[in-house]
Amino acid sequence: MEKRRPGRPVGRSDIRDKLLAAARERFLNTPYSKVTTREIAELAGSNLAMIHYYFGSKEGLYKAVLGDVAEPLDHAWQDEHSNHSLNELLNTYYQVMAPNSELTSAISSALSTEKSPGRDFVLNRLLERQLPQFDALLETMKSNGELGDNLDPDMLKISFLSMMWQPFVMKDLYEQVFGLKVDEHFMARLADHNCRLMETGLRGSH
Repeated sequence: MEKRRPGRPVGRSDIRDKLLAAARERFLNTPYSKVTTREIAELAGSNLAMIHYYFGSKEGLYKAVLGDVAEPLDHAWQDEHSNHSLNELLNTYYQVMAPNSELTSAISSALSTEKSPGRDFVLNRLLERQLPQFDALLETMKSNGELGDNLDPDMLKISFLSMMWQPFVMKDLYEQVFGLKVDEHFMARLADHNCRLMETGLRGSH
């Protein structure tokens, strides 16, 4: 009888999926620093060796969870080289994010902790999808005479990113202080408002 290599899993996808599901439950409800791989393994009915086999480490498992949760955004931005209007970019982002409480919670948590590996994930994986789209949009607007010559491109990117991320990072504050419900209807209103505001400002003063 052939011996199985130590640590080699049986039922590969099933074990991996169970570990991801358990990690998703723990990481999305508990600060990264307070989650242990041992409790994730126990919740999945597995062991630490399987976490190491599939994900390499706690950090690798966490990034796999974030990648899984962020998949709707990846699908929404697959056609990143086509020409999108500012309204289309904001609406696509807002409408994917608004109903996805897991995604907004994961991103808010990752960004709020400076040393969290999730912070690098958000900055490197998600932002690298947004900025090329915005660069292309600015070039199109500039060539069409819709962009004022006196505007600073770097400041425009910062303004753009603030509009993209702030509603979700500040979601709890908006709801508590202003009594707003940050849902799909609210995000559609905000997208329309931000587009009008930014498109007016982008014309600059002549």
